[in-house]
Amino acid sequence: MAGNYYDILGVDRNAGDKEIKKAYRDLAKIHHPDKNQDNKDSEKKFKEISEAYAVLSDKKKRASYDRFGHEQFRSSHSSEDIFSGFDFEDTIKDLGLGNDIFSSFFGRGGGGGGRRVRFDFGGQGGNPFGGGFGGGQAVSRGADLQTELSISFIESVKGGERKLTLRTGIGSKSVNVKIPPGVITGKKLRLRGEGGAGSNGAPSGDLYVLVKVEPHRLFTRSGDNIRVNAPVPYSTIILGGSVDVETLDGTRSVMVAPGTDPGKTIRIKSAGVPALKDGVRGDLYVTLQITAPTNPTAEQKRVAEQLRESGL
Repeated sequence: MAGNYYDILGVDRNAGDKEIKKAYRDLAKIHHPDKNQDNKDSEKKFKEISEAYAVLSDKKKRASYDRFGHEQFRSSHSSEDIFSGFDFEDTIKDLGLGNDIFSSFFGRGGGGGGRRVRFDFGGQGGNPFGGGFGGGQAVSRGADLQTELSISFIESVKGGERKLTLRTGIGSKSVNVKIPPGVITGKKLRLRGEGGAGSNGAPSGDLYVLVKVEPHRLFTRSGDNIRVNAPVPYSTIILGGSVDVETLDGTRSVMVAPGTDPGKTIRIKSAGVPALKDGVRGDLYVTLQITAPTNPTAEQKRVAEQLRESGL
């Protein structure tokens, strides 16, 4: 099938129901098999426009088609899905064309005196849904689907589980997504068998979950290592002491040697992120940042003046 359903009917994507119906009827008058005896090209075109109209004339099918796109929609819907609830005869009954073609289409006996034509979507180069109506049904694996999942920085480090509700071509379903510790932005998690449904008993496709990690207010990540800034008073820089540092495992006290250079980075081993491959944790790098009071007291100003006079 060449092009998408809108192109096949020659209508805009915003076309209304009346415009879509008129386009189909106009094309049906041209390509109907009763007017094109033994014309394979016209027969093929008639099959294509009928399939396109069956989808675009149905609000739910059209919404699903617009959401998932042409290829994914066709690979996740069987031919029965496409034509369920669709009445061809009612659409073109006033055009003076035989409607027995549609009885053949659905594999049922019936009607009008028109030439019987088999609509077979199977075989080489055919529709990926499988076999045609009234004939044998081929099997086709369901389409692989993809969705996105935003997780917190801490979830990406420690792992967890999330429940996602997905809209598919045949409705909604919930899936549980296990988040492995150490996952990063851009990682695709594969859920086997949670994609589009297969046709005629074929297996379902897979679901790929694209992970996006939200930034943290304190931590930044570099590989499996974590970096964080720790505020420290100037007096601790001069005299030494301890400073409280936020880590992935809670607050931790870190010793600062007397006369430590401002901006020094202290390494805490195995306090980083567990590697996806083997779970070995990276390191935490703590950068000391001197803090000053926003509204210093008179005493603090006096001491600061003394420090300045002493050359500090």
